[in-house]
Amino acid sequence: MNWVKKNQNTTLVIAFVTIGMIILFISNRDTTKYINIEIHEGDTLWALSDQYKGKLSNDEWVRIVRNENNMIDDKIIAGHTLIIPEYKKSILGNEGIELASERK
Repeated sequence: MNWVKKNQNTTLVIAFVTIGMIILFISNRDTTKYINIEIHEGDTLWALSDQYKGKLSNDEWVRIVRNENNMIDDKIIAGHTLIIPEYKKSILGNEGIELASERK
């Protein structure tokens, strides 16, 4: 306790850094949800990745799907369900935002 009184500035810096790290940790949590989709005749993981990958690369999306579904290869069967990631769009993103202008 004596050290804290002697080093108040250092203690404040450590406290603020700790609080900042906690805030960053909480705000950067994984926003990934998973949904189930039914596999149809002719579907492939790679074709599904084009449809559902969001901002992920095809390779990354397929890797996640294979891990979530405990798959050892890329083989999928029509009629079965597949657990796939559904990524939320950022609230702060500018996709779909149209700014007002005076032009007509």
